[in-house]
Amino acid sequence: MKTWVAALCCWLSLGRAGAQPAAEPPAARSSSGQFVAMTPPETGAPGANSPVSGVPGQLSLNPAPHSNISLDPSLLVMSCEQIRQSLQLALGRRDQWQGRITLFIRPDAAPDQVPVLEGVYDPRGWNYRLTLPSPVEPRQLIRAVVNALLMETANRRAGAQSAEVPFWLVAGLSARMEADAHTALLLRPYSQIAVDQVSDPRTDPLRALLRQQSPLSFQQLCWPEPGNLAKGKEDLYCACAQLFVDQLLRLKDGNRCLAAMIDELPRHLNWQTSFLEAFSAHFRRLLDVEKWWELACVNFTEADYASRLSPGDSWLLLQQALDVPVQVHFSANHLPAPAQIPLQEVINTWEPAPAGDALQRVTEKLARLRPRMTPELQPLLDRYVAAVRTFLNDSRTGQRPGLARNPVSQLAFARTAACKDLDALDAQRAALRSRYVGAPGPPRLSAAVPAP
Repeated sequence: MKTWVAALCCWLSLGRAGAQPAAEPPAARSSSGQFVAMTPPETGAPGANSPVSGVPGQLSLNPAPHSNISLDPSLLVMSCEQIRQSLQLALGRRDQWQGRITLFIRPDAAPDQVPVLEGVYDPRGWNYRLTLPSPVEPRQLIRAVVNALLMETANRRAGAQSAEVPFWLVAGLSARMEADAHTALLLRPYSQIAVDQVSDPRTDPLRALLRQQSPLSFQQLCWPEPGNLAKGKEDLYCACAQLFVDQLLRLKDGNRCLAAMIDELPRHLNWQTSFLEAFSAHFRRLLDVEKWWELACVNFTEADYASRLSPGDSWLLLQQALDVPVQVHFSANHLPAPAQIPLQEVINTWEPAPAGDALQRVTEKLARLRPRMTPELQPLLDRYVAAVRTFLNDSRTGQRPGLARNPVSQLAFARTAACKDLDALDAQRAALRSRYVGAPGPPRLSAAVPAP
């Protein structure tokens, strides 16, 4: 009996160059030359004459039983070129392929047959054979081609040991392409390309699904369990993978980081190390990625609620999010009283560890608030977040020229710079108060101790 992995996998068999058939059937070649598609005259398992290692490759979710495409070699290579160009656009680069991908169309395949990717290595590099059932479900076809392209990109410097491409990257990029330009990516026989197509925004169905079902955790996304990939749940996994990739690409230089991660994959035994190295400007640990992912899910599912808050309410909630709650001790005979202090006091007077924790909580509150705020105040909120994060980074890394070997000077410099930035932002926010709220309120308490 097949295991759940075998049943859901697009198999990648890694082997040395094997025997080739004496005469190949007529083939269609893509414009770039990377893809060659053909319909073999004989049946049989791909790579039957080639030694393989039996190592499974990237997972493929259960295909839906509708909208299947009958594959034609000439149209298939055109579709693959469209997918290739869409992938390069997502990663923000144009590069020259090195490994050829040969596509074998199997009209005689069993109804439940999944695509099979075979990697063949020789001293010149890797080449690939992708066997596709025909007809095939569009989602499965896009995922299989994206999988092959990512493997080809990652293995350019891999040597004989194939790189590990994470499944969330394959599923996320595939779902993103499918939502962006489904009809333009895949060409069907006797079809025409419509110039004036009108479709819903790409993220609307995604947001609707993630409001009905709780998004998967970072752990579930990266190491999917059988239940997460079972029939009926694959849409949730694809939605989460698509959102994860979308949010990574929205980071500053996100596409460059993602492309760098793919290049780094052959150098490490697991993709997590490659990920952290490529995204080091954004995440120090996988725990940071988990927190970021949780906030990204909240922000995305509430993204169209911004109009619920008036400008006045937005200003007041921004003030509340910036205030740090503390307990003030007026005397030894009285219980501490709750109060709020500004960020500058936390930065200047607290020890680095509790200050860092408090400031991290402030950035999380601001991130949760942003989708609901009036758009007029969102840029100001973003500048507050940037100022706090800059202080946290500068106070921890010690990378300022001339200060790297003096932690005390480094912290003092970071404190001065952060307070200067925050004072300027407070002045901007105060100038908006009369427009949105009215007269200023009472002054806040200071000289406080951190709240427990």
